[in-house]
Amino acid sequence: MILLLCTLLATASTLNADVYFEERVVNPGFGKDKTGARKTTNKIYIKGPSLMVEQQIEADKKVAKVLREQGQSLNTSTILRLDQAQVYEIDLTDLTFIQQQTPPARKAAKKAVVADNQQVAFKVKVPGDTVRIAGIPCRRVVAQMRVRYLDPKTQQATRENRYTYDAYIAKEFPGYREIAAFQAMQDTSTAYPPLIGGGLGNLEDAGILTSEIEGAEELAGFALRSTLTAKVKLAGQKQAKQVFRLDREIKVMAHAPLPASLFRVSKALTRLKAE
Repeated sequence: MILLLCTLLATASTLNADVYFEERVVNPGFGKDKTGARKTTNKIYIKGPSLMVEQQIEADKKVAKVLREQGQSLNTSTILRLDQAQVYEIDLTDLTFIQQQTPPARKAAKKAVVADNQQVAFKVKVPGDTVRIAGIPCRRVVAQMRVRYLDPKTQQATRENRYTYDAYIAKEFPGYREIAAFQAMQDTSTAYPPLIGGGLGNLEDAGILTSEIEGAEELAGFALRSTLTAKVKLAGQKQAKQVFRLDREIKVMAHAPLPASLFRVSKALTRLKAE
């Protein structure tokens, strides 16, 4: 009887469970000096329609100074409450926060528009590799996209951007349902930028690449490890030059109830007016 009761309690706890995971995102920088290199640790908490992301950026003094001059704190927290249409952007260094209403959702475009001077080729392959990441079995999927920019007069390629997204994907694991439900809810309720995954915003062809990746059936699921690279090949060059790389990996994944207090702003913080 006691064993049965413990089993029922454990089952109920799992059914009402929330999600916590920690990811490391590494930008190795460029060139011999590794310009712009940084490592970001994101601690992500999801409870129904609420999400909190604690972010800490590690960089050398030069990069840290540039980020601060751009208004980027190295230690932040963001609370997104979809049920209240509110977002709280917190600076954990200055102990301040800004509260804003989330922007309404945009009308979803079926596919990113390709300009007349662009030629896009996209392909996906599943090599068959499998690996466990944070204890979760994942399968490897590799997507490649090439965007050729054409001269309007000669229709010859003046430049070619090459992207490779090498990811390990999983769907059948405790917590996936909650992650997918929150992402779907955010997509349909607000245009506020995604706080889970991402990393494509600074790429020239980010819209097209995102559209292709989201539309690929092989990439359906949650990436627990991924490497995104971008290379550029100019007309007359024999080899393409790498201009961007981003490595992302989930280090911890937990599926258990989280306290509602995690998604409230501490009274010790000072509220600032939104610009």
